[in-house]
Amino acid sequence: MKENKSLLKQGVKEGIPIGLGYLPLAFTLGVNAATGGFEFFSSIAMSVLSFTGVGQMNAMALMFGNSTYFSIFIALLVINLRNIVLSLSLSQRLDENVSLWKRLIIAMGNTDEIFALTIRREGKIPADYFLGVMSFPYFAWGVGAIVGNLATTLVPKDICIAMSMALYAMLVASVVPAVKKSKPILFVAILSGVLSFIMQGIKPLNNILVNLMGQSASSWVLVAGSIFSAAIAACIWPVKDVKEAQVNE
Repeated sequence: MKENKSLLKQGVKEGIPIGLGYLPLAFTLGVNAATGGFEFFSSIAMSVLSFTGVGQMNAMALMFGNSTYFSIFIALLVINLRNIVLSLSLSQRLDENVSLWKRLIIAMGNTDEIFALTIRREGKIPADYFLGVMSFPYFAWGVGAIVGNLATTLVPKDICIAMSMALYAMLVASVVPAVKKSKPILFVAILSGVLSFIMQGIKPLNNILVNLMGQSASSWVLVAGSIFSAAIAACIWPVKDVKEAQVNE
């Protein structure tokens, strides 16, 4: 019990910077929802139930455009496909005895930044540690949305948008230490970026992708590039099974 509390406390402490980075983005989303005509409780419910900045931004944009529920569902499914890759990776690092209800909560809180922080931990990732990491960011996400919704008449919208850049800086800061320590991670990061640039930066090729897949083409490119890069890295730097490694020794 003491060990669980210690892990939870450690996770909360390490998750505070992520939560502080989430505040400006959640604030901006709250402002956008209020100025776009969302009722207060509807706006807060969307933030609490949708713990994803990109997904919520796109959902609001589609709602403002009077899109159908089905098109919104498909768009968000595509945008968040990368979370399947993150969850598959995380599931291999969790303790085997983690209960189902804890796994469901962990799945809810497995954002890019939280994943980047927790996956750096050596060995198995304790459930209580992960729950601690995600607790403050999730709390900050809800508080930011509430404050942003209430402060629409006080803060200019341009300033709110500028504040959201802190999220990207925080994501870079979370990934860089892992990249510096691991050649495979560095390889995946570079190759994914190159593929994304080629597929989206070359206008004729990007136009073809948009015609085939619509406005969700960029999300498909990101997911496909990440999976392709990770597959190549797995072939070049395969992870040996523990028993196999012991036999070789």
